[in-house]
Amino acid sequence: MRRVRRASLALGVATAVVLGLAGSALGQAEASDEKITLNVGTTSDMVSSNLFKACCTSEYEMLLLNYNMLYGFKAEDLSPVAELTSGCEPSTDYMEWTCPIRDDVKWHDGEQLTADDIAFTYRFIIDNGLSTFADYLPYNPTFETPDDYTLVWKSEEPTLAPTVPPYIPIIPEHIWGALDGKPAREIRAFEEIPAIGSGPFQLTEWKADQFWRMEARPSPIFGKPTIDEIVYHVYGNDEAMVQALKSSDIDFAYDIPPTLAQSLEGEEHIAINEEAADYHTNLAFNFGGQAAAHQPVYGSPPVTDETNHPALHDHAVRLAIAHAIDKQRIADVVFQGAALPADTFISPDKAFWHLDIPADEEYDFNLDEANQILDDAGYTERTADGVRIDPKSGEPLVLDILTITNSRGSVKTGELMAGWMDDIGIEFDLRPVSEPKGYVEWENGTFDAYIWSWGGDPDPDFNMSIYTSDQCLGWSDGCYKNPVLDDLYAEQRQTFDRDARQEIVHEFERIHYEEIPEIALVYPELIHAYRTDTFEGYVATPTNGGAFLFGWRVDSYINLHPVVAGGGSGPVADSGGMSTGLLVAIGAIAVIAVAAFIVMGRRRSEEDEA
Repeated sequence: MRRVRRASLALGVATAVVLGLAGSALGQAEASDEKITLNVGTTSDMVSSNLFKACCTSEYEMLLLNYNMLYGFKAEDLSPVAELTSGCEPSTDYMEWTCPIRDDVKWHDGEQLTADDIAFTYRFIIDNGLSTFADYLPYNPTFETPDDYTLVWKSEEPTLAPTVPPYIPIIPEHIWGALDGKPAREIRAFEEIPAIGSGPFQLTEWKADQFWRMEARPSPIFGKPTIDEIVYHVYGNDEAMVQALKSSDIDFAYDIPPTLAQSLEGEEHIAINEEAADYHTNLAFNFGGQAAAHQPVYGSPPVTDETNHPALHDHAVRLAIAHAIDKQRIADVVFQGAALPADTFISPDKAFWHLDIPADEEYDFNLDEANQILDDAGYTERTADGVRIDPKSGEPLVLDILTITNSRGSVKTGELMAGWMDDIGIEFDLRPVSEPKGYVEWENGTFDAYIWSWGGDPDPDFNMSIYTSDQCLGWSDGCYKNPVLDDLYAEQRQTFDRDARQEIVHEFERIHYEEIPEIALVYPELIHAYRTDTFEGYVATPTNGGAFLFGWRVDSYINLHPVVAGGGSGPVADSGGMSTGLLVAIGAIAVIAVAAFIVMGRRRSEEDEA
């Protein structure tokens, strides 16, 4: 997406859960008492079903399917496309937007979705200080609903916010209203399963470390899926997941390393989906400040004291670390060549917004220069073990580095970097943790840096907001503050000329690169594998080099249907619902079902009446 804010892979246990579901969709279509189930393998469990605790790939895939938004993204280029609205229109000063709301959308429990639900969602985020999505609602906006199907968005400054778009899942007021005004921690603790949304699938079951299940729901926006449910199986390692694909226990394996992808070459009925790099791995430094932010964000003090090393505030230390990292080596060794060395935090697939730092201005891998930088900055005294000592605090430069056990490449990258740091007198004390544990460490500020990864939105606004001063315990990695970046971020938000805005975004990226609040390491490619004998109809979004699943749209889930004799490459749906090809495919399946005495048609009729 991936709407992966943080493109990471979470929690894994050495468990392969099949739950008695047939792995082969063809077998499902031939059995009279089975649902059509798409089985997806991942090493990433959800952290929470609560959208206000969502951080990572799996949660955002669930949210994409379970809820609708005001605007979504076009398949071709991920530009904004109307979803719950027919299109928001601005006033001449861009301070008021009027959004007609669809009148044919219902919540999963049958209640009608109205403009009041959308206004409630946005107010709920602002009034309760829920920083997770607050960056999409700038300039103290207010939301009015003159009738059930009209939303009026007003702001104190000109804004494009309604169509950026705001990546905010719309939640039902009749469910979440009871939590309005409660402490933020209580709001984030709310786990609702089944989760009431309005999307084409509903989260109906989740067993942590094992699987989560999403059942199809007819959608006036996207149409009625052919598949009845999706089961996401959580595997403890990539090898177990790929073996499950080979044995038809799953239909799709998400994010596999290049070596395993190569091992699948020549395998009958298995194909590869190569997704262009749309995220970066990073070494993010902790600057401290979590303790001060904890009370207003969570309504309670932190459970432990923050532990950031004071020397990380010294630019010379961060610069020396940057020169002591061989990014090409990380790409070649850790990612087996399926990654590019990174420079800025906006990935190259977002070509218009990405700033490519000229080669002669990059922090090249140069251990001699890194040592000289530290010598010149006064880090000349060392411990008996050769670790440099901070001349101001007297503390050795021993840095507590979190590696995230199921974030692709994190642990191995840390091991490589630890060796290079030894050569410049800095000790990387590596501490492998699971993603949920990493999230707790981040919340309390009990680390010096971590090796994780970031995705982001097609528009650069979100990625830039990560590094603004008000995002401590929001999206900020380590509570970095820089008033110059704050000003540039605010300026680009009110720059309506695209080329002029690009210049501001590029200046932001350049300053970020020079100041080093993080070090972008590599842009990894994403490689997925899937069976071609079970389902067909996968759709890449964006169209050129995009993802089949875990992306920005639900097209694949709507279009997928079991492989049948003479099946083609599968249809593609537009934003209005199912394509003609998909309807024909459904008809073909129905004919086969009748011939095999399948009662699927009766089941679908019952679902339509529910």
